[in-house]
Amino acid sequence: MTQITDPRYAHAEGYTTVAFGSNGRFICTGGSDSLVRVFYSSKAERDEEAIKLEQHSDNILAMAVSRNKIISGDEEGTAFCFDIGTTALTETGKLSIEPSGTVLRSPLPARDVSISNSERQVAIATDDENVSIVSLLDMSLLHTLEGHRGSVNSVSYSPDGAYLVSIGCNGTARVWDMREDTPSCISVMPKIAYVCEPGNSMEQCKSRWSPDGRFLAVPCPDHVIKLVERGTWQVASELGGHHTGMITYVSWSSNSKYIVSVGLDGQVVVWDVGTRSVVLSHSNSGPLCQVDWNPCGNMLAFTDCAGAMYIWDEVIPLDKGHEMPYKRQPDVHHTNSNTNNNNDTAAASMNGLFDDVAIDGVEDVNDHVDMSEDEIDDAGDALDDFVVDDDGAGYTEHQVPRWMASDPQAYAFQPGSTPWISGRRYLAFNMVGSVVSIAQESHNTIQIEFHDKSLHRDIHFSDSFRFSMAALAESGCLFATTTNELANDRSLRTSNDAESVLSFRAFASWSANSDWMFKLPDKEHPRCIAASSHGAAAVTSLGMLRLFTVGGVQRHIESLPNRVVACVAHNDLLLLVLETLGALKSNMGARKMEYEYMLMTMDGQKRVATGSCPVSPSGEMVWIGFSEEGHPATCDSKGMLRVLHRYWTSSDACWVPILDTRKLAHDRGSRETFWPVALSAKQFMVATCKGKSRFPPFPQPILDELDIDIPLLHTDTSAGQQESKVFASRLFSEQQSAEAERTDSEYPGGASVQMRDDLEQDKLLLRLIQLACKADKAQRAVDLTLMIKLERSFDAAIKIAVYQKQTTLAERLMRIKETKFGGEQDADVVGNDNDDDDDDDDEGEPPAVLNASHHMRPKATYGQRAPKTTDSMDLSDDNEPADMPAQSPPVAMYGGMAAAPSTDDGSELVVRSAKPPVTSKPFNPFEVAIPTMENKQGLFDAAASVQGSGGLSAAESAAAVLPNKRQQSAEDGTNGIPRKQAKMSAFAFKKAPIDSDSKDKA
Repeated sequence: MTQITDPRYAHAEGYTTVAFGSNGRFICTGGSDSLVRVFYSSKAERDEEAIKLEQHSDNILAMAVSRNKIISGDEEGTAFCFDIGTTALTETGKLSIEPSGTVLRSPLPARDVSISNSERQVAIATDDENVSIVSLLDMSLLHTLEGHRGSVNSVSYSPDGAYLVSIGCNGTARVWDMREDTPSCISVMPKIAYVCEPGNSMEQCKSRWSPDGRFLAVPCPDHVIKLVERGTWQVASELGGHHTGMITYVSWSSNSKYIVSVGLDGQVVVWDVGTRSVVLSHSNSGPLCQVDWNPCGNMLAFTDCAGAMYIWDEVIPLDKGHEMPYKRQPDVHHTNSNTNNNNDTAAASMNGLFDDVAIDGVEDVNDHVDMSEDEIDDAGDALDDFVVDDDGAGYTEHQVPRWMASDPQAYAFQPGSTPWISGRRYLAFNMVGSVVSIAQESHNTIQIEFHDKSLHRDIHFSDSFRFSMAALAESGCLFATTTNELANDRSLRTSNDAESVLSFRAFASWSANSDWMFKLPDKEHPRCIAASSHGAAAVTSLGMLRLFTVGGVQRHIESLPNRVVACVAHNDLLLLVLETLGALKSNMGARKMEYEYMLMTMDGQKRVATGSCPVSPSGEMVWIGFSEEGHPATCDSKGMLRVLHRYWTSSDACWVPILDTRKLAHDRGSRETFWPVALSAKQFMVATCKGKSRFPPFPQPILDELDIDIPLLHTDTSAGQQESKVFASRLFSEQQSAEAERTDSEYPGGASVQMRDDLEQDKLLLRLIQLACKADKAQRAVDLTLMIKLERSFDAAIKIAVYQKQTTLAERLMRIKETKFGGEQDADVVGNDNDDDDDDDDEGEPPAVLNASHHMRPKATYGQRAPKTTDSMDLSDDNEPADMPAQSPPVAMYGGMAAAPSTDDGSELVVRSAKPPVTSKPFNPFEVAIPTMENKQGLFDAAASVQGSGGLSAAESAAAVLPNKRQQSAEDGTNGIPRKQAKMSAFAFKKAPIDSDSKDKA
């Protein structure tokens, strides 16, 4: 006769765990008093004092018992192991349990544990996105299973240890193949289980394998239990129609014929798996926590939130024709040599084997007539084949995945949102600020905190709608409510049929009453929302894209594929990311995530760009957004940040990787996780999460700035680092220029900022050119010079080549310059005899006006020869040396004057004023110390001495205008000028041919 004992208050009020020992002789419980208690299960010993284990220091939330071990986990994140061992039974017949060590210390609570059948490994689920696999031999961490997006609340090993199933708080189940050296996820079952709230153990569900390894029982929404078939990972059947509240825990009988379930409705329900019917049930006065079936008896135990344990004896009414819930074991203490007894035992064992598979219409061997011994032997020989063919799990050989097309199952997320953590969650987090929802008993409280307090004051208000989505912009914040199925957490809504709303709360506005609200039709709920200064957008469950103005005018609606993953807006652009139609799925259940994007205007009138949206292998999309300058960007679960470049020309649009955050964390040698917040041209703003935490803490943390680091090759070298900086600078500069052209506006910050950005790029290129010249890589130097934008930077590149004695390179760059900049010549070039300007008039010439429209710069000033006063040979073009370049090398300008010493043949050079630079100081990218006027004569003398040294070609004797990095302390001896300074200020001039007409004119 079934009987339930009176409650035994084993622990203080709170969540209470329970688990039977493998032989059914004892029951382990753990509670909020941080104690583990062990009770005897038999009626004769049930009232004896429990064994008390006091190693924990916080609430115990998880418990698992195997043949020789007890493992428990607490809210502090610590998992302890207790050894039962082979000597567990003492001479007096009492249990002897000893602690054997700490299995894991996690910064977050341990929610569930599962011990492998071999007792060599244990899987531990904590409040992060990973599952920890720990060795029970040396307590070392073997593997960290990554893939869940949110807390993991359930883990369960298959009876043979081949598979591990984990379930996250978002309801997604993952199947892991544990037979390989590195476990891999072979199947994902999105949203199959309840969507649970992290941090609340009472509202978290656990899944469990059947002892025969054929099915996995998963508590699911609508208060049903789904049986997932091993191998196919498809739902084979459902058990439902009795529970009225959330099912929190299930347990199988040892022969896999019965399941018992408990839930928040206070019911204990026993199910017959074969008939899918309820055998019997019991209603408790309050919510129930856990339940477990005695593996060797017709008994089960369950606990409630008051800390009480109940034992239910004779659960299955055998007198009504139901089968035993366990296998009868032969009594080893009373066996003898009687052949009949041995045959009976063998037959019973054989029947028990076939009993394991007599489920769901499979015929029981007991229904057949008696079998002969030969038939029994033949049946035993066929058992191996039966095991292999039954579930196709591949016991004897490894299955190679075969990929095929499958229907997508897109589940949307809101960028910048988090799950519930201790009654709080971020609804939005970006460069404007953050939106936090705080759970209350009857309502929620919304806190909007701005980064820039001078623009807006922080906002606090009561949320009676219990919003589950938010999109924060400078003009206002868009809120939305949705269903359990579409929400990223189990917050707030208890009915999928509830009416959803969109609500916009405007910030500082010139008009009063700028807020607006819309109620969506029945069975239409928001999937994701976005807001910007140009309006708001919402993608709904019916595939509708609804666009609104800031004032709440409905200005566009269209139908989209019901595969939208996320959306985000910036100014007049809206970025949508969709899961690709026909995603790849393997025969083993694994899926390869592929996405596509759609970039359109906020008025819905123009598609700016569309195409594929890549993610890293085995990765998923976790964040999308825009840079501060308007660059569309994405980040995947592998930590790769990408931007959409050249989106302004749709056919040339491409995704460019700009930062690998996981590599960055690895290089730092720390276990950090970067939670994306926002992006600018130079930094990626993130919230750094320490340890295993995956979400930012409360209150709002200080953001870290990660420098953009393009993942080019050899970035550990100086040249590689400079190339990465050049690439990033050009990438964002091109985007800003194109965006200004697309919107018919000026460059952000104006023409002066654009010129400054161009100059910064050229400085980086000049450093690379200098490295190339030092390494004697002329072609590399030419390639880099072709990327220069400003003409005066091109002149500096030529001077670098001259200084590094790269004569051929300098000549080539001069010819390229003529082609690139139109071959224009200044009036102050060699051979121009028509310049009658007076030197004194040019000395006081003001700097040239900045012309940012085409970035052209005045050319460098060249020397011009004056006629001799004495008779000498006539210098013509025919007398010019063949190795001299077509043009004279540029003369450096200091203080607006060009150094012009006399030559070695006595001819006098005219000293003319150099054209002043376009800025207030000379072009000096390397910040060379400029000589003073007092030292100018010494510089002229030094230049003359260099020119008179002889034996140098014109290119080699040209002035060096860039600094030599080697420090020189010795002085030249001329007017006390240091040798280094004199060397940089010495200028040699090419002898220009002077014909007779020129002499006469002079």
